[in-house]
Amino acid sequence: MAVGKIKLHNIFHSSGQALLNLLLEERKAEFLPSIFYALREEGIPISFIVQLIAHNGSFILSLTTAQHYLNWVQAALQEGLDLSRSTTLRVQDNVTLITLYGPHLGEIPGIASRILSALVTDGVEVLAMSASLNSSLLVIPQESLAKSLRSLNRICEIPKK
Repeated sequence: MAVGKIKLHNIFHSSGQALLNLLLEERKAEFLPSIFYALREEGIPISFIVQLIAHNGSFILSLTTAQHYLNWVQAALQEGLDLSRSTTLRVQDNVTLITLYGPHLGEIPGIASRILSALVTDGVEVLAMSASLNSSLLVIPQESLAKSLRSLNRICEIPKK
């Protein structure tokens, strides 16, 4: 049985981002809201954020910010969380955040799998992903943007503007 294209309202992308991944003790996670508040007060946007508690109780945080705010965000996390040298804060420069927007994406089984499969088949590395009822966000290496958009256009139906 042929599967139809995923109906979307639009695909947006924002290049010039940096991806930060942080693994820390769960007890330190309580300080994150005040750090994010301070960043917002400074006008520093966080465009993407995903949090996960691992099986061992560690807290994993992934977020993106504009590349030119990277040093500010790193310093805020280092100082605000009082991170030790052994704490892993991994940074990947020059990533792109892609937002797929379409109502009811969360109600259609297998959407994330189809999106990931199309990208991986075309050799695109997906660094992070998040999904909600009406959108899916992907973080990819910036140099993979054109290839990613071709992959997504192959499986998604996007109205012409």
